[in-house]
Amino acid sequence: MAELKDIEGLSRKTFQTRVGLTALRVVTAFWSLILLIAVFLAMALFGVIDVMAPTVGALSTLVFFVGLIILGSRGRRRFIKTSEGDAHAALDALSEDRPIAGLSDRPSTSAPAARLLWRAHTKRLRRAAIGLNVPRFVAEWRALDPFYLRFAVPALLAIGFVSSWGDVSGRIGRALMPDYGSLIGAEDVRVEAWISPPEYSRRPPVFLSGDGTPVLVPAGSEVTVRAQARSAPKLVLRGTTQTQRQRFEETPDGAYETRAVVTEDALLAVNWWGRRAAWQITTSPDSPPMPRFDEPPVLGENDRTEFSWSVVDDYGVERLELALKLVEPHPAVPEDERRVRIELPGASVREATEDSAIDMTRHPWAGLLVSGRLVATDGAGQEGESEPHEFKFPEKLFLQNLARATQEIRVTALREPRAYEEGYVGPINALESAPEGVQQAALMLEAVTFSGEKYFDDYGIFSGLAAAHGTLKSATNLDEARALDGLLWAVALKAEYGSSADALAALLAARRALEEALREGATEEELLRLTDAFRQAAENYVQAKLAEAIANGLPEGATQDGLDNQQAGGAGGPSLGQNSFEEMLQALEDLSQTGARDQARQLLSDITNMLENLEFQQGNGQGGDGFALPNQGGEGEEGEESSEQQELAENLEDLAEALREQRELNDDTLEAGRQAEDSRRQQGGGQAGQVPELSGEELAERQEAIGDLLEALRERSEQGGAGDDEGEDGLPGGEATEQALEDALRAQRRAEDSLREGQFGRAQRDQERATNRLRDVAGELASALDELRSENQQQSQTDPFGRETSGANSSEGIDVPDQSERQRALDILEELRRRYSDPSDEDERDYLERLLDRF
Repeated sequence: MAELKDIEGLSRKTFQTRVGLTALRVVTAFWSLILLIAVFLAMALFGVIDVMAPTVGALSTLVFFVGLIILGSRGRRRFIKTSEGDAHAALDALSEDRPIAGLSDRPSTSAPAARLLWRAHTKRLRRAAIGLNVPRFVAEWRALDPFYLRFAVPALLAIGFVSSWGDVSGRIGRALMPDYGSLIGAEDVRVEAWISPPEYSRRPPVFLSGDGTPVLVPAGSEVTVRAQARSAPKLVLRGTTQTQRQRFEETPDGAYETRAVVTEDALLAVNWWGRRAAWQITTSPDSPPMPRFDEPPVLGENDRTEFSWSVVDDYGVERLELALKLVEPHPAVPEDERRVRIELPGASVREATEDSAIDMTRHPWAGLLVSGRLVATDGAGQEGESEPHEFKFPEKLFLQNLARATQEIRVTALREPRAYEEGYVGPINALESAPEGVQQAALMLEAVTFSGEKYFDDYGIFSGLAAAHGTLKSATNLDEARALDGLLWAVALKAEYGSSADALAALLAARRALEEALREGATEEELLRLTDAFRQAAENYVQAKLAEAIANGLPEGATQDGLDNQQAGGAGGPSLGQNSFEEMLQALEDLSQTGARDQARQLLSDITNMLENLEFQQGNGQGGDGFALPNQGGEGEEGEESSEQQELAENLEDLAEALREQRELNDDTLEAGRQAEDSRRQQGGGQAGQVPELSGEELAERQEAIGDLLEALRERSEQGGAGDDEGEDGLPGGEATEQALEDALRAQRRAEDSLREGQFGRAQRDQERATNRLRDVAGELASALDELRSENQQQSQTDPFGRETSGANSSEGIDVPDQSERQRALDILEELRRRYSDPSDEDERDYLERLLDRF
């Protein structure tokens, strides 16, 4: 062996031979396994597995893995390790002398001649060993792979890598991890998902599709996933900072459903024996609102705090408050802050610039210097603040001494921030444990009410002050002591203004309740109930002011006569300028019912402001010395103008009725046309056609009745026109209105003929033209009625010398929507409800439900 080690290069050749022989034995043992792997990789790289059906692809991968195990185990048993001797034997096989084996031999004798001969033999073998080359095992390779697959397979794989460049890992990964769930029915799994943005964003739900497009939603949105599967899937929401995993819950209908809140960019996946669906969700941040003062708070009319403000937010501000702090706070609570709610123009406001006038005279800090800042809160609860401004809180001006004393007692108790001392026993000595402000208020009440039964003219005021004194004496904490707020405020108002103060407070409370309902989108039933409450409060207030006027020396009989005259001319209520009180209340109810919330809130504010300024004064009515609402004329010319208004109003109501019936007929004609078309299609397809529910003859009779109604309207106008300047037919607008009415009548007659012939399409076109022309006539009538009312209002605002006057009770400037517009809105609402009650089309039903929710 020593001689073998001394041979130059034999160790290197032995190693190379051993490596080659080992490679040959490995390939021989694992040849089938190598071919299996090569075929699978080629199928993956060339996309064959991707185009397979999910079930076939999963089976192919399973067969591949099973083959790996079987062929790998068999190859492991067949593989034989290569030793150094195996390498020497392979080298010796290249020479007939077998030099490596010969050098391992030993001479059989030690004779000198034999040693010389052995030495020469060894030298010859060493030269032969040095000349040996590393075997290439060509014959063995050819016997193992006669088709040269060892060269073709690598070339094929190289082509596959090049052709799939950029998606190599993806194709191989999909091939190794196919949809195994398809083997157990995963193709039957149905997944639906939608995202509901936060309610404050006012955005509709977003249904997720499978096109892979990223979905942009506000942060905080709720995703709902519903699946039809044999068992509960699993939801994975993988975000940038955290991953949520949750299992679906079974629903009563046998499906599975789960919900999750998306707070960051995330990948949403549904897994059930593999990924069934996935969506990339991107969230948009919600910035806090930004309010600011456009004009700082100042003292305005009627002791109101007036200021202008602006606010901007991504999705809408839901609450706006004026946060107040005392410039010189009480040492016990230096950080004390009070907030006052500011009305927004809607339930949620993205951008607004408004002027506000708030009556804060009832606030405990009234009359003090405060620092105020706007605080806006959005739907997500985020707050934004404005720069602070200092201003003096407006204080209610009381002229009566008793009212001023009551107000001073009230604020003395309410401004006390310190709590009661601990350790008192029962309510007997509770006042001794009260803070200084409460004790001072109790002492002031005791002084005011001392022997009050002898000095008070109004025992109601005395009783209220006595009750407040008892409240303070028995209070055991600040909340109980502050319960006298409303009582003392009512006493102060009663002492200052008399009995109408209670009615005014009830009116303002009813207004606030109705405004809040309009702002927050209350139901129709709730709005009607609050509107009725406001109507009753308004009527009570008018009666209270009337009673107060009588108590102040106005003749009761004359005043009542004057009020009755106004009610007779105002259709059940006092006529305040160009609009009757009853008409304004009815308009308020109609606007609330039809969903015109902003207009309703504005009209509500106008009515309340008008009533707050209501005053009874001596009138010029029939009684001579009677009293009535101001700015109202007597009889004579205005009576004639009222008759003209009544005639125009009647014509407008008739025309509105004709328009409503025409629109209903248009819808029925459209439906009849659809039914006729469906019947023709069924007959063309060999099916028995259904008889249409709406016949052309029936629709034609209805069209004829509408035409007769318009003929009667035209004849009545011609016989009793409203004036010489309104055209020969008595309708405003002259020849244009006459021509519009004639066009409408002709179109209706043509539509009638078409309906009798069953030509629904042609009838629809004529009906549409008739509807448009009738709408033009209605517009002319409405404009003429408004103009006539405006002229009467201007005449009623002049004195006997022709000079213009203005009264506090006038409704001039109050925008009351026209009756025809309100009726049109009510008709639309009624039609929406009628169609909603028909469940024939679920998609249309859902759409109508969303429309009704807006109302």
